Amino acid sequence: MEEAKIICWDLDETLGSFRDLVSARSGNRSPHPQDVYVLRKDLIRTLNRLLDKGYRHVVVSSAKFDYSVKVLQTICLDAYFDKILGRSKPAEGIWGKRYKPAAEAFELNDSTAPSHMLVIADQASDEPVDLSVVFIHDERGLETSALDYEYVAEALWEKGEGSFKRGFEFFFETGKRMTCLDQEMNFMLVSARITENITANLGYRNSPCTQGLKVPVIYNLHAP
Repeated sequence: MEEAKIICWDLDETLGSFRDLVSARSGNRSPHPQDVYVLRKDLIRTLNRLLDKGYRHVVVSSAKFDYSVKVLQTICLDAYFDKILGRSKPAEGIWGKRYKPAAEAFELNDSTAPSHMLVIADQASDEPVDLSVVFIHDERGLETSALDYEYVAEALWEKGEGSFKRGFEFFFETGKRMTCLDQEMNFMLVSARITENITANLGYRNSPCTQGLKVPVIYNLHAP
């Protein structure tokens, strides 16, 4: 059986911009197909290409669950995702997200999830607080092609010989060390060439929410 390759996507400002659906997000009404929204460049192409390569997609959003489902259904993206996870309680989602429910949906645990899961989001506050899975933190706008994520994911999987976490460790260990005074990043940052055309910074962030949890973070992605 082929090993699982799971990508957990943030919804708002990662998959697209749905600001015109703000009234739907608040629960006052449902999204409508004529509402204006913007998808990330090459998103649908990337989702399809990754599916063809055996990846599985999950949405993990800090927005309300009902909003996340309705948005994806309205823009006809729900069929791409095996699972949609959203906030169910007002106190949730202040900082960090829990990705264990996504891992458990594919029978992954604390030990196996880091090898088989990636997180992609635009905000630092989307980082995992319950699993040491690779977090691609990309603040670039929606005009940036989603294909970059495919290339990075494939490079991690290849260099890690079937493990995203080992792939991260490969680039962290072989990259160029940078001076870093940021204690949140464990004092050390690395600049690495992930693919021929993509460079990024890598580091281990000490979780502000979970003592002892170090999150492998890829950020400052740059592609011509």
